[in-house]
Parts: sequence; structure tokens; C-alpha cells
Amino acid sequence: MSIETYRQAIEERGFYQTEAVLDRDRVAALREAARSALSCGQGKTYGMRRFLEIVPAARELCFLPSIRALVEPIIGADYRPVLSLFFDKNKQANWKVSWHQDLTIAVRERIDTPGFSSWSLKDKVTHVQPPTKVIENMLTLRIHLDDTDADNGALRVIPGTHSRGRLSVEKIRVLKEQPVTCCVPSGGILAMRPLLVHSSQKSRNPLHRRIIQIEFAAEPLSNGLEWYGA
Repeated sequence: MSIETYRQAIEERGFYQTEAVLDRDRVAALREAARSALSCGQGKTYGMRRFLEIVPAARELCFLPSIRALVEPIIGADYRPVLSLFFDKNKQANWKVSWHQDLTIAVRERIDTPGFSSWSLKDKVTHVQPPTKVIENMLTLRIHLDDTDADNGALRVIPGTHSRGRLSVEKIRVLKEQPVTCCVPSGGILAMRPLLVHSSQKSRNPLHRRIIQIEFAAEPLSNGLEWYGA
């Protein structure tokens, strides 16, 4: 991967897929860490919020050279993880997600601020929709712990929609561009802008589809608001 090719893909298409970045041993360790956390009642059978907080050993992921190579060229060297999730589609927990953009961030506490709206609590953490500019400067990495294809609920994206700002449900519904299914191998990563319109279907495969999703930002928030962190 050349840095220029990668930057161009993120700028023009809003996403970039890698082959296996993490080796088998690290993937196996992450699977076991997630399984152990879930078995102890952290999260639900299909996943958990605050993954890097619940599984501290996974936090080193954010600063591996292979991860830096994906994050720094897009948002700079002063990045930090600001939200982390773990998903597991399996035969006991299977779902579809409609076309949408990721519009919400997690913050330490509520401070009413112009441009920040739709406050909510998720797993006792304050969430809010910030100004579009905040989201435009973020990057999401989806780290795949299983081979993921169209049969087990791989993410589908509509290239280029990240550059259109915040889209209403009605505008998303009438998009005519051809979706791309992001088939990513175990240990591979999908890098994407949060405003990229995306969705996923239910898995037709009874096996696991485990993904760690980490959102990164480098710019501070305004008016005393602070990123929640992991």
C-alpha cells in the first residue's frame, strides 16, 4: 500500500480495505479476550460498547505501526481513540442495519454547546451529535477477527457519500450509486470515514462475524467538551 494511494482512496471513495494486517496469534488473542469479557457479563451476547476500556490489553492495537500507518496519514500523528465497539453476528444474534451515516460521538459529560444536539446515554456514557465538521475529521477502523463476506453480513458502502455532508433519511433512501460489499479477511481492516453511507445484511452463515470498531480523532472539542476516550 502506498500512502498516496491510500489517501486518495479515503479522500475520493471514503474507504479503503486492507488484507490481513494482524497475524493469527494476535487475532486469536483478541477473540479470546472478547469471549472472556462477554462471559463475565460485560456487554451482550452480540457485542459491547467501550471495548478498549473493558479489554485494556486491546488498547495497544491503536498504536501498532500497522494501525499508525492507516490513521496518521488521514488525521495526523496526534490522534487518539475516542470510541470503541465490539460486534459479533452469530446464529444466536443476527441482525441487519439499514443505510445510514455514523453521526454520534461519546463525550465525558454533557455541556450544552451550539451545534451539538440529540444528547443521549448509551451504556451510561453521554453521546451527542456534533457539528458535521467534527465528524468529517474523524476516521473509523473496523478490525476483522473473522473472514467477512456477503454471506456473513459484510459491510456495504456507497462510495463517495462521505463528502456530501450530513444526509437526511430521505436523501439516503434515493441514492442511486451502486453499493460495494467490503469483503475483508480475518486480520484485515476496513478504514472509512464515519459519514460514508453504509449498511449490512443479516448473516446467511451460522459462523461468527466478529469486528472491533475503533473511531479516531485528533482535534479537541469546543466549549470544554471532552472526548470520552475508549
